[in-house]
Amino acid sequence: MADHAADEDVGDVFVYMGGEAPQHVTHVLIDESVEVIEESAFDGCEHLVHVETHDGIRSVGKRAFCYCILLRQIHLKSVVEIGRAAFYQCENLESVEFGDKLETIGKFAFTGCRSLERLKLPSIITIEEGAFAECSRLIDVEFSERLETIGGHAFYDCLRLQRIAIPLKRGLIPFDDLDNLFQFDKCDQLTTVDLVGGGTHKNCVFVSHGVLDN
Repeated sequence: MADHAADEDVGDVFVYMGGEAPQHVTHVLIDESVEVIEESAFDGCEHLVHVETHDGIRSVGKRAFCYCILLRQIHLKSVVEIGRAAFYQCENLESVEFGDKLETIGKFAFTGCRSLERLKLPSIITIEEGAFAECSRLIDVEFSERLETIGGHAFYDCLRLQRIAIPLKRGLIPFDDLDNLFQFDKCDQLTTVDLVGGGTHKNCVFVSHGVLDN
């Protein structure tokens, strides 16, 4: 059974202490005792509009906020890992504040988050397959110098993506193997690649399964 809170609702606010929340919640306070937002904690909570977090949260589990279609923003300053499909199809999610501890974003974690416009990932190491696929309003992404892996189709079909800032590391983006450049497939508006610690490569147009230098 889910262990929610001593008093499950404080006014209109649901105090989350673990387990799976009721589907009707609209405003959530993550209790300071919680370090892990558990798998499927708010999965399908279609009325959820606000989540207040704290600096002790270390991870967000699989499908934790899946289909929270009214959620607009969330602060994840202390989170180290975000699980598979954690924010899948949160189509109104406009702003996610990542801190300097985040290392891993799981498969399909933000797929279909069509309102995200900008991402700053100051400590990211691993971005797994499809993590930001179909984020159709995303225009700008800044990666960490620590970045080591971007999974296949991680930014698939990000139709408005114009700029990325990314470290120049061997094997991270296989510019010498264009047939296998799937991370940014269908990002046809991507025209600026800023190399973190290594200058700027402009007019680099990513097309389906390839790159064209102008």
